[in-house]
Amino acid sequence: MNKKNICIITQCSLPIPTTKGGAVETLVEYLLTENENKAKYHFTVVSVGDNQAEIQSRQFKNADFIYINKSNELLNRLLFQIYRVLKHVNIYIPFSLEFKKCLQILRNIKNQDLFIFEAGPTTQLPALSKIIPKDKLLVHIHWDGMGNKRKDKCFSYLIPVSNYIGEQWKKNTGCSDGKIKALYNCANIERFEKTTTEQEQKELKKELGIAEENKVILFTGRIVEEKGVRELLQAFQQIKYNNVTLLIIGSANFGSKTNTPYEKEVSQIIKKSSKQIVFTGFVHQTKLYKYYNIADIAIMPSLFQDPAPLVGIECQATGTPLIATRVGGIPEYVTKETAILINKDQDMIKNLADKIDFLLNNPEIMKNMGEKAKQNAKKYNTEMYYKHFCRLVDEIL
Repeated sequence: MNKKNICIITQCSLPIPTTKGGAVETLVEYLLTENENKAKYHFTVVSVGDNQAEIQSRQFKNADFIYINKSNELLNRLLFQIYRVLKHVNIYIPFSLEFKKCLQILRNIKNQDLFIFEAGPTTQLPALSKIIPKDKLLVHIHWDGMGNKRKDKCFSYLIPVSNYIGEQWKKNTGCSDGKIKALYNCANIERFEKTTTEQEQKELKKELGIAEENKVILFTGRIVEEKGVRELLQAFQQIKYNNVTLLIIGSANFGSKTNTPYEKEVSQIIKKSSKQIVFTGFVHQTKLYKYYNIADIAIMPSLFQDPAPLVGIECQATGTPLIATRVGGIPEYVTKETAILINKDQDMIKNLADKIDFLLNNPEIMKNMGEKAKQNAKKYNTEMYYKHFCRLVDEIL
């Protein structure tokens, strides 16, 4: 049987393979890796360039990579500001110089059975529809997409990462149920199931300056306002449990070194805290399991309608009890046995502090949650993701 040819169009901001992080880029890499074993498709990936990524890409036999060099940052900022103004009057120009080059490259990519637009700004759909036939263009959407009828006419199927996102698109566009085919996110469960010895855990705590007897509350993700880091810091000050450390892993812009105003604000709160807070900065996915191994609770305090954060799957795979806000697609990925969900309302900070105290004072409940979390996470492994992707593509083709 001939392999089907599928072109994956990224938003050309982070490289694939993932040398600088990125949730969407990680999902694409999982797909490519699983396909190396099954060899059902031949992928062409359009991505931004990176020396390390280009070296790692050579291991893939069933995928070709087309890399775009990074453009002048100042010119990109200027273009992005123009793009932001024009999109409000329904004039859609490329949002970056890299994506402008991507559009030019796509004109020369032939003999593809499908093109998948991965999580990029939906404002680019009219431009893509001039290059790619509607019946061959799929949109894999990882956010609400700000759908409208004009955008909806540009492609054949929407692949949302949660039913919540699909419902939002349908509400804004009036499209039929048949156009929407959800594909739940996944994580490298085996990577997060890894364990460390007690001695290794002691050494990591020592390295981070955390007392051996301290309980550890973990946040991992981007340090941006919508992820609720500030609210977590405020809740942490209110918890009554002693001998506890808050461990924050992440940066504002994935693997890049940044110092945004929000990060500065977070840093100031950390400096003034009466309780211990450790801020590591960015840690690559391959090393995260070590930090989960010393964590007693994971927190996901999203303030926006988070479509389907990978952290929710990852922490369940490690058997870490989760406290999260009841927003977006988060409730679709957890169960009442694996996570405590709180409302995002005026009492959120107090409720977050109360739930942290409740779990820390009930180790048996934490243990049960952790065991059930590991079982639930198996539904979201990379093999299942590839299987569901294949079924979806077969239905469409």
